[in-house]
Amino acid sequence: MHNYANDGITRRTLLGAVAATLAAATTTATAAVRDPYGPFKVGIQSYTLRHFTLDDALDITANLGIHYWEAFPAHLPITTDKQILLGYHKKLADHHVKLEAYGVVGFSNDEADARRTFDFARAMQIPVLSASPSPDSFALLDKLTHEYNVRVAIHNHGPGDNLYAHPQQTLTAIAGHSKMIGECEDTGHMIRSGEDPVAAARLFGHRLYDVHIKAARKDKAGDIVWTVNGDPRSLLNTQAFLQTLLDLHYSRLIALEYEDHETDPVPYMKQCFTAIQQAIIAIQKAAR
Repeated sequence: MHNYANDGITRRTLLGAVAATLAAATTTATAAVRDPYGPFKVGIQSYTLRHFTLDDALDITANLGIHYWEAFPAHLPITTDKQILLGYHKKLADHHVKLEAYGVVGFSNDEADARRTFDFARAMQIPVLSASPSPDSFALLDKLTHEYNVRVAIHNHGPGDNLYAHPQQTLTAIAGHSKMIGECEDTGHMIRSGEDPVAAARLFGHRLYDVHIKAARKDKAGDIVWTVNGDPRSLLNTQAFLQTLLDLHYSRLIALEYEDHETDPVPYMKQCFTAIQQAIIAIQKAAR
């Protein structure tokens, strides 16, 4: 996944009014929906559906029986336009989809640019921004996360990520900073970096604010490649990972992010969701 530069929020009063106007409608639209994933808030990182328009991606999400999103910025570009914001809210509510996170976004020490992202989060009632912040942005993020009551979850991007590929890098980066800044754990990229996703989740503990659940395996050449959850060759133990989240009392989004088969991901997404459901059933049986 790539970071996207976002343009243009300056009218904070307008955006706050939009959020207030739509809060009750959005809550009503999602509150009555029954979630088949037990104690977990399972959803989609909409990057999985990057080949599709917003409308088509939401249709697919609804047809899969999923009600939570982390929105990929290309699906919901940041805007100040009241009518566009109203349209976003209506489309999400019509599909019974609630935004639990947004990203991955970038942050520097440019306060005006960062506020545009936080203003958008406020207008869209987004509680968590997954991010790849520059090291010089943390003092600013300390301030803005508290001002807006929006968490920042640092995303690990695998071996090419020189800042946050390994858990200890992120833990070192956030040490001494606001507890509103934590981790967005991408299990697939953890595997690509030679890390154990289960152990990583335990390390982050209550600073884990977002999860991209993604399976990976070794191919015949020994390279790490993506696969579906439930693949017996997968290096992600889905049941053990979910059990760890349960042990941590993790109550935030677990977003499926499937990166292969960009033009036809739905059959593979179905396999992933089935494997997640089976892992949850196994956890529930073990607890009896």
